[in-house]
Amino acid sequence: MFASARNGRTLLLEYNRAAGPELTAFATKYLADADDWRMYRGLTSSVAVPFDELNPATQREVLLAVFPYDVVTVRGWTHYVLHEGDSSQETLWTLCTWLTGKGGTYKEIMAINTLETDKLSRGQSLFFPENLLRDVMKQPTGERPALPDSLAAPPLMPAEEPADTPLHSLAAGPAPGNGELEYGNDARGAFALYRLKQGEALYTDVVARFTDVDVLESAAASILAACRVVMERSGIRDERSIPVGTSIKIPMDMLTAQYMPEGSSERTEYQAMVLEAQRLRGAVRSKDLAGVVVILDPGHGGRDHGAWTTDARFSLYEDEINYDIACRIKQILESTTEATVYLTVTDRSQGYATTDRTSFVHDTDEELLTTPRHRELDGDKMSLNLRWYLANSIYRSEVARGSDPKKIVFSSIHCDKLHSSLRGAMIYVPGAAGRRDKEAPALTLASYGKYKEVGEQNYASSTAAERRRDEALSRNFAVVLMEELGKKRIKRHDRSAPIRAQIRRDGTTFVPAVLRNTMAPTKILIETANLANAVDCTRLEDPEWRHWFAEAYVNALKTHFAG
Repeated sequence: MFASARNGRTLLLEYNRAAGPELTAFATKYLADADDWRMYRGLTSSVAVPFDELNPATQREVLLAVFPYDVVTVRGWTHYVLHEGDSSQETLWTLCTWLTGKGGTYKEIMAINTLETDKLSRGQSLFFPENLLRDVMKQPTGERPALPDSLAAPPLMPAEEPADTPLHSLAAGPAPGNGELEYGNDARGAFALYRLKQGEALYTDVVARFTDVDVLESAAASILAACRVVMERSGIRDERSIPVGTSIKIPMDMLTAQYMPEGSSERTEYQAMVLEAQRLRGAVRSKDLAGVVVILDPGHGGRDHGAWTTDARFSLYEDEINYDIACRIKQILESTTEATVYLTVTDRSQGYATTDRTSFVHDTDEELLTTPRHRELDGDKMSLNLRWYLANSIYRSEVARGSDPKKIVFSSIHCDKLHSSLRGAMIYVPGAAGRRDKEAPALTLASYGKYKEVGEQNYASSTAAERRRDEALSRNFAVVLMEELGKKRIKRHDRSAPIRAQIRRDGTTFVPAVLRNTMAPTKILIETANLANAVDCTRLEDPEWRHWFAEAYVNALKTHFAG
């Protein structure tokens, strides 16, 4: 008895009647309907049963026999294409029918595997996540034969983008205008003009790209308001049907600094920051990260779980993802480098152990490591402010021990929840223009007084020169991190600037408090992926992907301090 494939799309279970079991015994064990044995009783030699007439367990065994290199893990089924050609071609629809029970899921599989076409190539790997598989297809297989050298062997998870994509230009941001923006004035004042191209949309390709409008899904009202401003200014009535070549006017006061006209104060200040970043690049070096201090701030926790997935196929909470990635970074740094590592948050039940979970539940075990510990984490301003008070206490303590301030790095780790069409990592840096000379929230609430870190210094302060230095150093590190993520094939946000210096929401611009008030000169806020995008969710639920992200972060530190 053996399984066979014909033309790459037809699977059969074949056996020789002379040497095989009796038809009734065969039907009872292998067929979906045991009474179907009567269909084959007139055959005297071999019997070939189509895949659809087999019971589910036998269907799985046939698939694994015909495709010997396929492997199933708790994450899902990875399939390697073996049949390619005009007369023998596997199809995505058929594979989806076999594995998920619905050929129509091919669009989701294309998105998950970032495929531009449903035509398959020999040796290509396809990942089918566990949540889409038929129940019988979910059981892990254990070890399977290695893919032979004669077949291409791409990584288990599909490549996000070329490993060598250069992002050096991100140090200075996108080239202003790049010939795409024109500038003018009308009765309402100054504007930038952009002509819409084929396949572009108003929000993702214009507003999100050229402005600092908050892209978070929670800021939907701000996003819609910004789009309405641009539409009204441009005379557009329906954003769903804008002809190619339409002139879109963006009010000048909405533009990101690097897209402002040459000679404007905002553009001049931005260019001064770029020159400072170039001057400081490679100024501080360290072998094996000796003397480097890393403060990791896993965002959210406690009652505040942050963003979460509303897609029923996933069970992901931002605070759990943030914490696991931070613990992985800590583990790698402490086992492979000489860096000193601090976390601002701990999980009382988990400690600093990493997890291989692919789905999560919301718990409230996290607490902030202030003195005394702050367990009432619920996303309020006090919980957010205590993070930078704690980071500043660590900073002062390390400087007092002799640490070089330029070797102290603060990183707040998050996931975002954007428009579902957007994907990839984004990084925020402390825009100098969005920071203040002094900020002292603890002076307004007596409840801050019990925390040692607040008592040490109840305010944050900085000079204009320090703010320019901080943005420059932070942008340099953010650029290196983006490059290292690319080397790991981790998707980087590409629909607008992936490195941002401020957020615009409801007509105001601001820098997040942990970047605005943390004393460490090099400080970034990382948005690892988009919890509203199904493809990004398959990455976030994968512990191997989370480890790749942590490795990219550590590699970025090594590169940054290698000069």
